[in-house]
Amino acid sequence: MAAYAHRADLHIKTNSPIHARVKSEIVLLSNEIAENKLVEHIVELLTNENIESFYEKQEFDGAYKLDSKYRFRFNIFLHVDGIGIALRLIPDTIRTFEELNLPDALNKLVDLRRGLVLVTGTTGSGKTTTLAAIIEAINQKYHRHIITIEDPVEYVFHDKKSIIEQRELGTHTHSFARALRAAMREDPDIIMVGEIRYLATAESIIHAVNTGHLVFSTVHTLNAQETIDRLIGLFKTDEQNRIRQTIAATLEATISQRLIEGMDGTMVPAVEMMFKTPLVQELIHNKRDNELPDAIEKEGIMYGSISFNKALFDLTLADKISEEQAYQYASSPADLKLMFTLSPEYEARKSGESQTAIRFKDEL
Repeated sequence: MAAYAHRADLHIKTNSPIHARVKSEIVLLSNEIAENKLVEHIVELLTNENIESFYEKQEFDGAYKLDSKYRFRFNIFLHVDGIGIALRLIPDTIRTFEELNLPDALNKLVDLRRGLVLVTGTTGSGKTTTLAAIIEAINQKYHRHIITIEDPVEYVFHDKKSIIEQRELGTHTHSFARALRAAMREDPDIIMVGEIRYLATAESIIHAVNTGHLVFSTVHTLNAQETIDRLIGLFKTDEQNRIRQTIAATLEATISQRLIEGMDGTMVPAVEMMFKTPLVQELIHNKRDNELPDAIEKEGIMYGSISFNKALFDLTLADKISEEQAYQYASSPADLKLMFTLSPEYEARKSGESQTAIRFKDEL
């Protein structure tokens, strides 16, 4: 079964050898030095007619298509030694939930008709890949009109049952907020926004959700509680109560994930899922966000929610990751330890391992 691919990042900088990220480590690809002239040529190739924009703004985001199979997301920037370029290979196929080892409960998102869904995590945690899998699952199942607004366009969708238009910041629109306002006049069923960074984007998304649309986006946060606090915190103090009530009413799910190098060498997602429930709505409404982790634990069986600790526990029992890794990534190592201790299945397995070790020693 396939899984998240290892991050394929290439790092080029003026008058330095070229490096790449292999699994989670930066490694030297070649001792050959990338001279200034070569780096400038690569910049011209990547930016095309936008090279003046790079030198004016001193940084540049974009996507580059090498051929039908290879597409890269890149960022070019200036630093004390010259120019730096970071490129990431974007897979040419959009994988399914099963291929990505994502929880089956994500299929609930495919059937939504309205509301807000946020996919969260740190840089490199697979947010874009998961979001692409959700959109593609909708594309294959339902007749919808989907508009994406991205910076830059990464995964490329092809119309199946749905029709999809992908718009890129800087190429097809000047801002997320402007594109979102325009989308309201473009008869969308679903809007996918690459990332919520600024107030104007958040305001436009709230407006889209309030008018009955289904909106997917990403946020650089670690879990559901932090995501809600971050989103509300973008707004002025006197508006935060109104936004909180809107989020309580319209937030259908937060999907927060961390990628862990599994025991077989592949990258395994540990996923916290918080789905909309009466209790979750009440907690958000009443500013009791700190109680959301407990709500996720309590309502997991009935609603499909799952905490990070439970996700890590399940991955350990499935021999996808080690117990040491589980503790390393746990939201609360102490609570995870208690979960292991109280698990008859885990204790039985540990006991079985001990008996096997004893028999092995006896045979020696």
